[in-house]
Amino acid sequence: MRPNIIFLLVDGFRADQCFGKDKTSVTPNIDSLIQKGMYFTNAYSSVDGTILSLRTIFHSLNPIKIGNRNKLTLQKNNLFEIFEKNGYEINGLIPDLKGFSEYANCFQNLNKTYTYWDYMGKMDKFLSNTSSAITDKVIDFLKSKESNSPWFYYVHLMTLHPLKEYFANHKNEQNSLNLGIGNFDSEEYGKGLYERTVSFIDYQLGKILENVNLNNTILILTADHGQSIPYQGNSEVDFQPKLENTVTIGKKLLPKSAHKIGGKFLHNIRKSVGKSKLEKSNKTLTNYEKRSRDPYFTLSLYDELIHVPLLFVGSSINPQIIKKQARHVDICSTIYDLLGITVINEKSGESLRSNEYDIEKNIQYLHTMPYQKLSTSDMVGIRNNEYKYFRFARNLNENVHLYDLKQDPYENNNIADENKELILEFEKKIIEFEENDLSNDDDDLSEEELTKISGQLKKLGYM
Repeated sequence: MRPNIIFLLVDGFRADQCFGKDKTSVTPNIDSLIQKGMYFTNAYSSVDGTILSLRTIFHSLNPIKIGNRNKLTLQKNNLFEIFEKNGYEINGLIPDLKGFSEYANCFQNLNKTYTYWDYMGKMDKFLSNTSSAITDKVIDFLKSKESNSPWFYYVHLMTLHPLKEYFANHKNEQNSLNLGIGNFDSEEYGKGLYERTVSFIDYQLGKILENVNLNNTILILTADHGQSIPYQGNSEVDFQPKLENTVTIGKKLLPKSAHKIGGKFLHNIRKSVGKSKLEKSNKTLTNYEKRSRDPYFTLSLYDELIHVPLLFVGSSINPQIIKKQARHVDICSTIYDLLGITVINEKSGESLRSNEYDIEKNIQYLHTMPYQKLSTSDMVGIRNNEYKYFRFARNLNENVHLYDLKQDPYENNNIADENKELILEFEKKIIEFEENDLSNDDDDLSEEELTKISGQLKKLGYM
């Protein structure tokens, strides 16, 4: 019988807090898995946001081929469908968000969602209540499996995600709250709250692993995308004055009809003062440190937003650390290869286990998550082991970036002006990808469904 599959995806998990010299998170359980498995140090998402990233993974297709829907729709020959055709029972555990509903419909287990929406903006309650509940649900599932057929179990963890929403609005309160990670909220477990939360996730993972038999199970650990961590813990909004006393006095003195105008006036003052203080603070920082302070969900193809962990462990997988570039589109092909499943359909990915895997042939196509409003930050690009190239998606001469990843891994120095010939080579690659746009995304959403999904995405910061 083929091995069971646990596909564990941690939303927003940066690769540098899983493995490497910049890691300050304490992750004994993940470290142990890496020692036993096949870990890719240079794995990258094709996009900087969840929805298109997951669709890229589960269809093994580049973003250009799967459309720009803001819902996790499934096309033919997706991972779940292929596993089911090959005798697998399909199960999962995902957040109760509208955009995930089509995935939930694929899962055969009963307890397949967990509450996320009720805890929006309440990070302390989310971490302390939801994380333990997720762990319990996963353990209950694992203990219940006594099947004669192999099973697949997808788990989507949102434990890191509330950091974005919470600290955008509650920065001044962070030291006065129980953040829900208990003893892990100390320098012993990481440089900052993000790193300490990763340590907390590892602790929860340890409980789950006590119920996993890696002799008959393959565990895949990855992320949908990375995340920006503000330098010294200060994001752009933290440099804006609160003006709380001014607001209070203004509400008392001004008539209600003038409150809206007064609010806009104060908002402009806060932005102006904040911009000045930010520029002063940023004078001595590198470009990597400066952009870490950009507002959350700023469109980006820099590596901090797309460099993700990728680990395959269990069931006779030989331990090795692999430095060649790996892509999200390669994940499914690698799983099929590990299981001996033959898939004959169009796909952009190749098995990472293959000796014929050609890094130059299988370069990474990149595209930012689609937003509702047109932005020059909407980027398209190419990444290989040596260079990263990206520019404005609608104009090849605007917002052009090129980085030498060997000499400049933090992408501080844009060398586009000195390397026109290299840029032309990358432009040819982009044209090759986009001329073969075979998007099958013809799923029209109803107005009601689109409104619900868009509303949730706006609250999550994606629009």
